[in-house]
Amino acid sequence: MALVSLPMSYVAFPITAAPLGVLPSVAVITLVSLVMCISTAAIAEAIVLLPSDSRPKNLHDLVVIYLGKWAGSITALAISVIFFVVLVACNISIVETLYDLTGISKFILLSLIVIVTLIIISFGSIAHSLSLVAGAIAIVLMLAIIAALIPFVDIDRVLYHQLPFTDHRGLAPNIWSGFLGVMILSFIGPLLLVPSATYVLPRNPEANLFIKGSLWGIIFQALLMALWVVAVDLTLLPGQLIGLHGTVLIELGQVTNPLIKITGVILVLILPGLAAIRSAAQLGVQINLLFEKNTQAQDKNISLINRYILPAIPTVGAWLLVAALIDVNKENVSIFLSVGGILGSTIATGIVPMVLYKAVIQRNTQPMISLLFLFRHRLALMFNLIFFIIILLLYGLFIWDSLIFQILACLIAVMGIAQLFKLFPSNSK
Repeated sequence: MALVSLPMSYVAFPITAAPLGVLPSVAVITLVSLVMCISTAAIAEAIVLLPSDSRPKNLHDLVVIYLGKWAGSITALAISVIFFVVLVACNISIVETLYDLTGISKFILLSLIVIVTLIIISFGSIAHSLSLVAGAIAIVLMLAIIAALIPFVDIDRVLYHQLPFTDHRGLAPNIWSGFLGVMILSFIGPLLLVPSATYVLPRNPEANLFIKGSLWGIIFQALLMALWVVAVDLTLLPGQLIGLHGTVLIELGQVTNPLIKITGVILVLILPGLAAIRSAAQLGVQINLLFEKNTQAQDKNISLINRYILPAIPTVGAWLLVAALIDVNKENVSIFLSVGGILGSTIATGIVPMVLYKAVIQRNTQPMISLLFLFRHRLALMFNLIFFIIILLLYGLFIWDSLIFQILACLIAVMGIAQLFKLFPSNSK
C-alpha cells in the first residue's frame, strides 16, 4: 500500500505547510490520517466480504455491488477528478524540473513526457510493477534526504506557527486551505485497495494481512509525511517556500548542498513520474467503464479502441491543459492538488466509504479484525462525515471565489449531510 500509493504531492507539502508552521501541519497530517484509516478499513472489509470469484477490480464496481449504479457513477466521476488533477500536477512538476536543469522548451519536454506515459500504460500490468519499484526507490531517497538535512535543521523554527483566529487573523484561509486540500488528496491509498486486492488476496485468502497491511500502509505514509514536512520546513525559511509554484526540492538543493540537489531532482522525477503513470492508467480504466459495451463479443476494431485509444484520451487532455497553462504562465501545482482534494477525495475517500461501511456492517456484524469495531462505531462514521462536510462548506462558502467550485462544494456537502442523517435510523433500531 505504501509503495503503490506514494503521492507526488510530497514535492508540494512543505510549500503549502510553510504558512501554517510545522507543529500545526503535523496535527493536520495526524487528523487526516485517522480519517483515512476509517475509509481504508471500510473499503478493505467491503472487498473481503465478497466471494473470491466475484471481487471487482476497481472501486467503481465495488460501490455498484453494495450501493447501486448511481453511487458507482458518482464514485467514478470523483476518482476521475482526483487522478486528472494529479496527472496535470505531475506533468507540471516534471516539466518545470527538467526545464530548470536543461533549458529545453517546456512544450517539447511536455510532449516527450506524454508519449512515454502513453507507451507505458499501453502495456497494462507493467504500471503496477513500476509503481512498486519506483515507490521503493522514492522512499529510500526521501529517507536519505531527511537524514542529509539534519545538519541544516534549525530547531528554533519548530515553534513558528500561524493559526486562524489568532493575532486578529480571523479564518485566514490563505494560511491553511492549501495544505489541507493537498493533504486530503495525498491519501489515495483507499482508491487503490481494490486493484491491489487482486494481487494480495490470492496469497492471503483469510484477508487479515490484507486489511492490516492496508492500515499500516496509511500509518507509514502519515509518519513519512510528518518527517518530510518537519525536515524541509525547519531547513528553509517560510519566505523561501511561500509562493513557489513548482516543487520544493530545487529550492532545497540550492540552499543546502549539491548531493541533496541531485537526489532531490531524481526524487522529483520519480514521484511525479510514478504518479503520472498510475493516474493515466486509472483514468484509462475509468474512461473504459464509461464507454463499456453491454455485449460480450467485440470485434478487433472495438477491442483495439478500448485497449489503446480510449485510455489515451485523459492523458492527451491533460497534455492540452498543461500546454495552455504553460502558455499563460499559470502552472501552479498546489492549486490543482487542493481543488482535486476537495472536489474529488471528499467523495471517493470520504463520503462514499462511510456509506459503504454502513452496508458492510449490515452484511456482517462482526469485523474481520477485532480492533476494527472502533472504526465501525456510529461515532466514527459520523466523525468522518462531519469532517468532510465541514471542509466542503468552508471551501464552498468562505475560501473559493469561483462560483462553479462553490456550488459543487456545497452540493457535495449537502449529499454528505443527507448520508449523515441516514446513519441514525439504522443504528437506533
